[in-house]
Amino acid sequence: MIDPENVTNFERTESELQEFFLFAVVAAGKTAIIQAGKLEEFLTPAWNRGITPFEYIRELSEKDHLRSMVCEVKLGQYNRITAAFESALEYDLTTATTEDLEKIPGVGPKTSRFFLLHTRPFQQFAVLDTHILAWLGDNVEGLAVPKATPQSASRYRSLEKVFLEQAKKLNMKPEDLDIQIWRERGRRVAV
Repeated sequence: MIDPENVTNFERTESELQEFFLFAVVAAGKTAIIQAGKLEEFLTPAWNRGITPFEYIRELSEKDHLRSMVCEVKLGQYNRITAAFESALEYDLTTATTEDLEKIPGVGPKTSRFFLLHTRPFQQFAVLDTHILAWLGDNVEGLAVPKATPQSASRYRSLEKVFLEQAKKLNMKPEDLDIQIWRERGRRVAV
């Protein structure tokens, strides 16, 4: 099961990488610890059979059972999650870029960056969730910060640059600052 307080791992197996991607999808806009438990429930049949999450999703999709299983465990946003799960099957998560991942329905800059930041070393991304945005507003004088993740790509990149500058000033890797802020501000709050 994904531990939302310990998400950075650059040595994941293929199966663990798939699970973490699915977690990134289901945690968007939700309480991470609750979604981690629901995802674990969703994936239990795969674990019991010794197959990867994507193999399990492929089987469910071929039998037209994917959406009903997503609903059964109450993952929420059923259409978005079902579409994202099915579309993700087309990608190699070991080489996918932010641009690749953002082609998946329901995956935007925040989700793609969260996945890459915590699965690959030396990534220079910011996961602009409510916690990071609030932290930026509190720590960067004069910076106008929206309350929600910017939908404009240029605005996202602009705020991402500021976050990365702050991480550098603090002599921290972006993934470490990200998780530190989440631990301080967001344990039980939706991202």
